Amino acid sequence: MGADFDKLRKEVLEKMHKGKSGDVGNELRKVFEKIDSSEFQPFGEVMRDAILIDPAMFSEKAYILFDKMMRAKKPDKLAEYERYFVQNFCKLPGEQFDVIFDGWVETGKSVIKGQVFVSNLRVIATGVQEAKAARVSGGGVFAFLSLVQLGSYMYNKSIMEQITKGITDSGYKMVNYGVLYPIKGGYEIEQEAKGFRAKQADRVNYKVDVPYTDKKGKEQVADIDVSIVVNIKDPEIQAKLDKIESIVRANAKPM
Repeated sequence: MGADFDKLRKEVLEKMHKGKSGDVGNELRKVFEKIDSSEFQPFGEVMRDAILIDPAMFSEKAYILFDKMMRAKKPDKLAEYERYFVQNFCKLPGEQFDVIFDGWVETGKSVIKGQVFVSNLRVIATGVQEAKAARVSGGGVFAFLSLVQLGSYMYNKSIMEQITKGITDSGYKMVNYGVLYPIKGGYEIEQEAKGFRAKQADRVNYKVDVPYTDKKGKEQVADIDVSIVVNIKDPEIQAKLDKIESIVRANAKPM
């Protein structure tokens, strides 16, 4: 007998409305452990609806328990589900995910390792993250992510607003999943090799400016240095790097 998704939906949405974020993560975990890929669609529908109720609570509180448990116990299954969820529930109008790979994204002194999705509009990184700092333009100080940590909903909200501006109407609701990075208006684009005795490029670097409103209501701009890194063991690493670079250049700031 398969999972009872009607029951899961009722319990998860009820707990989201009551702010019981830990219980939401636990309910998702219990069902996810039992399902197979043929049930990713109904499971994803429940998770999508939970995200849309309160993106901040889901991403910062409810999903952490689920992700931590599943990444430790069933990493391959979680990776397969992430690919399904991003491509089937997170697409923006006109968006195509052109490159999907195991790797990570570095931003200043921040990194999220897992899977990376590069589309014609943005980058999504999923996995284990460490958030430390990023630079705010003008002052040269590490302040932006000390206000709102990388991966937090408020950080992603600024990114989401920039990505969706001009693509959709103001009422469009993006499914906030993973950590988002804009590519439109990128500059200083290059391929680079890093790491101990690195002999071939393993990343594409670029910079992008992200506007946001600080706690005092003042408009600011964060200069974000982004490195999209492909796992060096990937046999198609160069082809993927070339494709990523071409996408970023196609969306680059006009010269």
